[in-house]
Amino acid sequence: MPLHPVPVDDPAVWTSAEIGGREGFTHRLSPAQRDAIDRAVLRVRGRVAHDLRREDFSCPEIDALMKAARWQLFHGCGAVILSGIDAGRYDLADHERLYWGLGTHIGAGVVQSPRGDHIAHVQKEEGGPPRGYTSDLELRSHTDFHEVLSLYGLRASAQGGESGAVSLLAIHNIMARERPDLLARLYEGHYIDWPQRPQPHEEALPFFWTLDGKTSGFNNRVFLRHGREPEKLPAAFREALALFDEIALRPDVRADFVLQPGEMFFWHNFLVLHSRQQFHDTPDARRLLLRLWLNIPNGRPIHPAMRSLTTEIDAYHGGVAVPA
Repeated sequence: MPLHPVPVDDPAVWTSAEIGGREGFTHRLSPAQRDAIDRAVLRVRGRVAHDLRREDFSCPEIDALMKAARWQLFHGCGAVILSGIDAGRYDLADHERLYWGLGTHIGAGVVQSPRGDHIAHVQKEEGGPPRGYTSDLELRSHTDFHEVLSLYGLRASAQGGESGAVSLLAIHNIMARERPDLLARLYEGHYIDWPQRPQPHEEALPFFWTLDGKTSGFNNRVFLRHGREPEKLPAAFREALALFDEIALRPDVRADFVLQPGEMFFWHNFLVLHSRQQFHDTPDARRLLLRLWLNIPNGRPIHPAMRSLTTEIDAYHGGVAVPA
């Protein structure tokens, strides 16, 4: 942990005001790119989406498009929206093949829950245990557990459902200028537990780390030990989290937008926080997004405790016992 954290210099440091909101990371597909995607969809029609490999969804136009998107994730601002797919052109199965096919150019898709969903359907579901992606509730700015995440808009709700994106490194730098003492506390981190693990973790997971000269971050309170009993958290850590949250809500820092049907949002999970506003469906307007979790071989340096947690979650979702 740095004794006196200082602002970092990284292309992934940005604020909404500086980049013009979502326009700063939006790429509109050209006619040639849309045609190439359409040809690829026809080529793989009838295949199981998660059986597709990169070579199954490859051509010069797609390869160049996704190479640029991947560069943006790992060497640019950490986020990209691909805009311009005709959501009404394909049925759901074709959309899943299209989505998975493009995702193979970024990383390796993984199962996202014990139900075995390689491609999660993000929509309100009635009954059953609530999870963020099956509810219509607000989800505050957070990270998940895999290096790259993605959402693909297919249907919008009648009201609400705006997505939000915040640069973790912008929060880092603002804290370094305003309260470096509290930023140092986030470098110390706290213990992370999850119900399916037989034994609690005894290694603290930092909310920021710097490895090989690259700074990254994490923020997920669901798995935070005593996260539901904040009075049990150390006072300095509570104060640091409160400032973190306040910065993430600043309108000049966070980019808010509605992911339109036919738009695909990829972001580096340890560089960009994501959020969702509460939404309201009607019988004629029921929100549906698809979601990918992508592991990245030889990606950005990730803290060992974070990598261990990701491995355990993947094993649990794949039906493998979590180690004690």
